[in-house]
Amino acid sequence: MKLLKKYLSPIITVFVLFLFALYLYKNPQIIDELLATNVIYIILVMLVYLLIFFLEGLFILVTLKIFNMDIGKKESFFLATVSRIGNYLLPMRAGAIFRATYLKKKYSFSYSNFLSTLYGYYIIFFFTNALVAFVVLLLKNSLYSISSPTLTLFFLIIIIGMLILIFLRFPFEKVFKKRDGFVAKIVSFLDKFIKGWDLIVKDKKDFLMLLFIALGNILLNILVVFIEFNAIGKLVNLLDVILYTCISGVSLLISITPGSLGIREGAFLMTSKSIGLSEIEIMKLAFLDRGIMFLLLLLCLVVILFFFKKLTLKDIFFGKEERNK
Repeated sequence: MKLLKKYLSPIITVFVLFLFALYLYKNPQIIDELLATNVIYIILVMLVYLLIFFLEGLFILVTLKIFNMDIGKKESFFLATVSRIGNYLLPMRAGAIFRATYLKKKYSFSYSNFLSTLYGYYIIFFFTNALVAFVVLLLKNSLYSISSPTLTLFFLIIIIGMLILIFLRFPFEKVFKKRDGFVAKIVSFLDKFIKGWDLIVKDKKDFLMLLFIALGNILLNILVVFIEFNAIGKLVNLLDVILYTCISGVSLLISITPGSLGIREGAFLMTSKSIGLSEIEIMKLAFLDRGIMFLLLLLCLVVILFFFKKLTLKDIFFGKEERNK
């Protein structure tokens, strides 16, 4: 069972890559069309993605500030970028593991508090994406009489689920107060985690700031999608662009492959009628977006290693100051 868990993600990733390669083999025109993509579009997408990394860094900065930690905008941008590299190039959200280790080694930031910040990120991110998508689906139904009941229900369930996670708490210590040993340690960890999340929610000013950052993230991702649609010569309704962006966002709920490879594309194929795209157009956008992201993250990694020559990959992911102690 342990071996299955260890190798499941790599096996699925290799299988998905094989399917992608097979699809390209059967549709070679996609490669020719992507190679003919105007370089301006690629540069624009990269620049917007860097802004997204900056916003993700601000999210990290604000959540850590709630725990009385001030790491600065440069380091928060650095952490967001390194996290992206780990999440995109390695399976099972490895970037989050790198960030947790970095903060623990350098700032003694507990894993339970880190999980609270990560928990907050995903709850707010999924809530805002689902809420925007839900409103868009209602508008499409009202303006164009286009209904997608299954998709509408799906986003409504996410909204309700995220609201429950925001406002409801489970009193672990009260329920399991008589436990001891290993169970007691788990209960204590979960209790600290919940208390950490409470700190985030109860700080109304910063919590509201996190919501605005998440909405800003969605807006920038909408811009990315809009540019990519233009890059492949596809003109679509703005509401479809927004819906495509939000579906991409919630696909991160399942992250067993790097960057939800294959998961996101599967979600798009299942909802293709709702977003007005054909199979070939979905795959073109997938290859274009993932190609640009891979190139950007590779460049970021090279820049980090070049300008910080004293840093190694271990320093980047596990904290240089702690290693020198």
